[in-house]
Amino acid sequence: MTSLAERAHAAADFIRHHNVVSLHGPYRGEEHARTAVRLAATLGLDLDQITTNPDWRRRRNGPGEPVLATATCPDTGETYTFLARTPIYHDDPFELLGPCPECRGTVPLAEIRHLADLGTHLAHPPLKPEELMNADRLPDTFTHDEGHSCFAQHINQLTLAPASYQSTTVTGRN
Repeated sequence: MTSLAERAHAAADFIRHHNVVSLHGPYRGEEHARTAVRLAATLGLDLDQITTNPDWRRRRNGPGEPVLATATCPDTGETYTFLARTPIYHDDPFELLGPCPECRGTVPLAEIRHLADLGTHLAHPPLKPEELMNADRLPDTFTHDEGHSCFAQHINQLTLAPASYQSTTVTGRN
């Protein structure tokens, strides 16, 4: 086991190195490196178990482009993909990505601030399509994420609409 000071120096070196070698330029390189360092610390993994890539689906123009980070479990080889929606804000949670129960698009399924959040999410069985309307464990970003190709992106509109809009009856005259 390495000391805290050695790990801190390794993290700083990792960030400096990625500023220089990143194909996406020094600023994006730093965002990717800081995202990897933050996710590794959150999950208790080594930096070599985290990879990052730009998120072309959720891309926008400006600082803080979304970063996809994949964590690989050293024991099982299982991978988990996380989204840092705004990597310049270090206090924002990561979003665990997975398949939408309806369209199978890759969308946020849980907010992860620490390892216990991941454990809580994994303790539940995957949601079924019929459970989406009443799912209280999905993050707010689930409904408007660009990964959807189904009705799930409109759930907020349905559940937040006034009651008068949710059900309309048609009356006819004889």
